[in-house]
Amino acid sequence: MSNVLIEQKEFFDFIVSEIKNNRVSHSYLIETSGYNNCDFVIKEFLKMLLCKEKRNNGECNCKLCKLIEEEKYPDIKYIEPDGSFIKKEQLINVKEDLKNKSVYDNKRIYVIKDATKLNNSSANTMLKFLEEPEPDIIAVLVADSRYRVIDTIVSRCQIVSLSREFDNCNSDDIILLTDLLCLEGKGFLKYEEILHLLPDRTEASIYLKKVQQFLFSQIGNNYLNLSDSKLIDIVSIIEKILEKLEYNVNYKLVLDNLLASIMEVVIG
Repeated sequence: MSNVLIEQKEFFDFIVSEIKNNRVSHSYLIETSGYNNCDFVIKEFLKMLLCKEKRNNGECNCKLCKLIEEEKYPDIKYIEPDGSFIKKEQLINVKEDLKNKSVYDNKRIYVIKDATKLNNSSANTMLKFLEEPEPDIIAVLVADSRYRVIDTIVSRCQIVSLSREFDNCNSDDIILLTDLLCLEGKGFLKYEEILHLLPDRTEASIYLKKVQQFLFSQIGNNYLNLSDSKLIDIVSIIEKILEKLEYNVNYKLVLDNLLASIMEVVIG
């Protein structure tokens, strides 16, 4: 995993600098940008927050670091969606747990693994926690993109972004596919080319996730003369299509729905 430390060097350099200069925030939003090894990055981040040896030397196999690696460190609480959303009660329960004295006389941390799954109720609860931070308690929110997290929560967090990657996907194909999808609504029907790039639901899932990632990176750049709000709408459409691809539905109908929905946004 040492290659991850190299790939995300800017992220880790920033964190070490924040710690050494006593600028540790009470809340972080880590924007993963589709990075595949984000779980490893998060654990390394937690180790740096809690272990002096780790942040000073980069390598450490102490008991504390091993507990973090195994997600057994008692002062770190993880919150994941319960069904489709993160529920208010989950946050309240974790907050109650963190009122206890730290086992290792150190910072206490709660990690929200998918902050995009906060619904209105849980988001309001989260907002209260962020507005009234307690000493030595750190919130770490993880999301693929800050643009899918409620603005009021984002504004109260230190945002740190991981470097983007395209993994094994051909980046030229991703850009081509993005252009084809977004130009579809402008009258340039390239259905056969799209079908060539997305021949089945497996390929579609892989490439559409990367299209999402690419569109996120273009927010603010007036990509294809599309406003930021339209880019975010297209990303939301792709998210819904990805959910449909997980089920045994007619792939051709899913693809038709994708094109029709994007067309509405582009020409609207």
